Amino acid sequence: MKKVRIAVLGASSHIAKGLIYNFLQGRGFSLCLYTRFPDKVRLFLAALGKTAKNSYIISKGYKNFTKLPYDIIINCVGVGTLSKLQGDFSKYFTVTEEYDNLAINYLRNSRPGALYLSLSSGAVYGREFLRPARKDTINKIWVNHICPEDYYGIVRVNSEAKHRAFKHLRIIDLRLFSYFSRFVDLSDGYFITEIIDCILKNRVFKTDSANIVRDYLHPKDLFSMVIKCMNAAKINGAFDVISSRPVGKREILDYFSSRYGLKYKVIPNLKHDSATGGKNAYYSRYLNAARIGYKPLFSSIDTIKQETEYILKPE
Repeated sequence: MKKVRIAVLGASSHIAKGLIYNFLQGRGFSLCLYTRFPDKVRLFLAALGKTAKNSYIISKGYKNFTKLPYDIIINCVGVGTLSKLQGDFSKYFTVTEEYDNLAINYLRNSRPGALYLSLSSGAVYGREFLRPARKDTINKIWVNHICPEDYYGIVRVNSEAKHRAFKHLRIIDLRLFSYFSRFVDLSDGYFITEIIDCILKNRVFKTDSANIVRDYLHPKDLFSMVIKCMNAAKINGAFDVISSRPVGKREILDYFSSRYGLKYKVIPNLKHDSATGGKNAYYSRYLNAARIGYKPLFSSIDTIKQETEYILKPE
């Protein structure tokens, strides 16, 4: 049987690693892994025990991208965390546009029937998350007072709008709110990675008093959604990809405290830097992915528990 040929852009990224791992569990896929950091991908695959090159190829850079045939393109390219940006928010725009155009031009010029999956974000709804996103949520942008916290949301709105304009092409935006897996870089500075880093280094975790709510998507649920998109009829649209239940900060702290002995301190007015602004309820109630058969198997706390086991491995 002919294998499905899949191009993964940004193959060294956190989300890409989870998808690659799950694709390599099956036999029906051939992966073309594109990255600026091929050594990182090789080390990742070696750690998985995946050295059989007949199921994947690794390409340094993107100069050969247009030379091969693909059934599916998955764009996992990102610009990294706030610390990695080092204040250069222009990368949100330039990097996103560069690789998005690479994929779209490939469909237009080479294989108009291929599927393009673009990893989008809940940030498309804006930076005001006092309540979860819904079908009728409006992204409010003060046009004459645009600030850095607006940039990423604007990028995602622009990207999704562009994709809808190419209505004759098979383009799907997958909006993720939060994502966590055993392959995360603990230096990323996210809420969960800071907790795990504190446990590993026996430090006190400091947090404010707000009980934020997050939706941590399990790698298997994301993979399930990708398969649903692959098997769906021709679609040009966007889907919110969610877990079966979001989780509050207090539940997370209670779990890590009881399971791993996390020590934490609540400081009411503690400041946190965020590239997209503070979000109290960063999750979605828009269940449109169900129309192509997506049903999440894992809750957010399931994701945290299962994937953390691989990182901390308690005795």
